Parts: sequence; structure tokens; C-alpha cells
Amino acid sequence: MSWGIYFKPEIYLSRQSYSSKGEVEDRINEINKEINNCEAELKMFASANPKDIVPPDSIEEQIFWLNDQINGSLDVYKELLADRHNLELYLEYLDDGGEIVKSE
Repeated sequence: MSWGIYFKPEIYLSRQSYSSKGEVEDRINEINKEINNCEAELKMFASANPKDIVPPDSIEEQIFWLNDQINGSLDVYKELLADRHNLELYLEYLDDGGEIVKSE
């Protein structure tokens, strides 16, 4: 037997509205594509020669430029992961018989 903590989260999907379960699934698929793009960008940063990707005006501070770009990509990536997780929870709620909640 396992042990742990069980609780029901209360999540607010800010500025989002869906009229069907299919729309939620479509948005999850869109987010998955965006996540894949972020991963590809991060892999590019990891494998590229900084001299090949840093703009000429930032060549003196190429490490700082690269760090800023990676941090920006990671911020977007983390936000997308959180958004997908919340929508997956909403989809699970709908699968369990919950009704589409209309924003007002």
C-alpha cells in the first residue's frame, strides 16, 4: 500500500474559454507543438557555436546574450508546461462528467 497526500486543486484558467471538450484537446495539442519548438530552440542553443548565433553587436558579451536567450526560452517553456498541466486537469474533470465551465 502506498501513502501520500490527496487534495483537490482549485484552478482558475485566466482569460480562457472553451465550448467543448474538443477545444480543450485542440489547445493541448497546440501547446504540445509550442513545447516542441521550445525544446528544439534550447537544443539549438546547447549545440551551436556562440559565434554563429550571437548578433555582431553582442559579440563582446556573447555569454550574457546567450544566457538571456536561454533564460527567456526556459521561462516560456515552464509557462507552457504549467498551462498544459492545468488544461489536462480540466480535461480530466470533463472526462469524469464535469460540465464545461463558461467564463463570465
